[in-house]
Amino acid sequence: MKLKIFLPALLVVLAPASGRAGGTAGAQPFDFLFLDANARSVAMGGAYTALASDSNAMIYNPAGLARVPRHEVTFMHNQYVQGLTHDYAGLALKQGVGFNLNYLRFGDLNRTTYSSPDGTLGRFAIDDLALGAGYGRTFFEGVSFGGAVKYIREKNDGVAAAGYAMDAGTLVSILAVPKLTAGLAVQNMGTSVRFLNDKEPLPLNLRGGLAYARDDGMTFAFDVLKERNDKIRFAVGAEALLAKALAVRAGFNSRNDAGIGISAGVGWNWRDLSLDYAFAPYGDLGIAHRVSATFRWGKRAESSEKDDTSRRPEPERDAPEHRSPAEWEAAGGAVAEETADSRFAEARRLIARHAYAEAEVELALAQKLIQSEDRQLVQYFERMGFIALQQREIARAKSLYLEGLKLASSLGFSGSHVADAYEGLGRCLAAQGDDANALRAFKKAYGVEPSSATRRLVEETERNLEKRRGP
Repeated sequence: MKLKIFLPALLVVLAPASGRAGGTAGAQPFDFLFLDANARSVAMGGAYTALASDSNAMIYNPAGLARVPRHEVTFMHNQYVQGLTHDYAGLALKQGVGFNLNYLRFGDLNRTTYSSPDGTLGRFAIDDLALGAGYGRTFFEGVSFGGAVKYIREKNDGVAAAGYAMDAGTLVSILAVPKLTAGLAVQNMGTSVRFLNDKEPLPLNLRGGLAYARDDGMTFAFDVLKERNDKIRFAVGAEALLAKALAVRAGFNSRNDAGIGISAGVGWNWRDLSLDYAFAPYGDLGIAHRVSATFRWGKRAESSEKDDTSRRPEPERDAPEHRSPAEWEAAGGAVAEETADSRFAEARRLIARHAYAEAEVELALAQKLIQSEDRQLVQYFERMGFIALQQREIARAKSLYLEGLKLASSLGFSGSHVADAYEGLGRCLAAQGDDANALRAFKKAYGVEPSSATRRLVEETERNLEKRRGP
């Protein structure tokens, strides 16, 4: 579908993906499918294949839907020159389901011909639309898969072409390198679409990427992309999280043929709301600006945004060790006598925000306040093991879990923390490929009074391990 109108430059501003060596933007059908939407991804150069565990997953990698920790929705509206507008909305549920809408409208254009170039023949409109639905799920330890289907339509002066396309992708947490994630996605698979007398292929695209998220708030991403009829392109991006609220980002995308390829932006996180801004210079065409808003709600999913190792259910909120000092006073308790409990409560809050280094400090302070044969020591080792497991430090996590279980055995303790330690040990063994002993650890969790959430998790993990082992 060749749009013979003078708007290629505007599409270059909108989508670096549209820029092609030796060609012009807008010369291929359904180029709008490459438009970046959320300002975070734009600022990071579009290097988002391994980062897309949010409401933008269906733009980059549907496998990210499996790792969405909470329900979230993203909205973006941009008003460009000459009446051109771009609207995007994405919804991702923590159950792994996602939906999105992508709409581009060029506004009302003057109809011209070679014999009447002054635009006195009336006006017409051009618009592009994509509606998508997807699903992602983690099937193995640290391995997620996802797929999406979308209805796509391009309309030019009342003549439309429509069809369906499919995307598929995977995300893999590299256990040998904590915090490193790899992603791979195939986009826009489907049959050719007819426009008048022409049949045009969909813009098939293959993208792969790596992302490394450090505990200090620094994130780095790298993507390689290969679209049909285009050379290999790449994108890089970096993000620094300051004071747990302000994000500063920069990126580069080799697909931006109109400019030098750089982009930058900032983001602000306040409770459940994120506001993001990005800009990218495009040479003589000027600077493109983008603003988006994301809202999150609901409790955190049992599966983490990183991988299945964080599917550990947390102890109940009303348990004594998770009451704040103010809550202890309201309940008639003595704050001074429950300092270790308040440290555990603070550590839990920090773990929920992935602030693992700070959580370890709180746990260390709690340990100093615990007697040598107190059952809370089991909780200390279990929480420390949990943190190590989230950081992919499998050997360290295994050692901590074993230390806690050794103490519990010697003192005859049982309860939810002991069950969680057995469950965590089972995950460590499974990550090391020792499925037989992992299953033994999971079975031991049943005999030490696990919580209902832990019991369900162990049952599900056992089933997955049995399937992996085969008959």
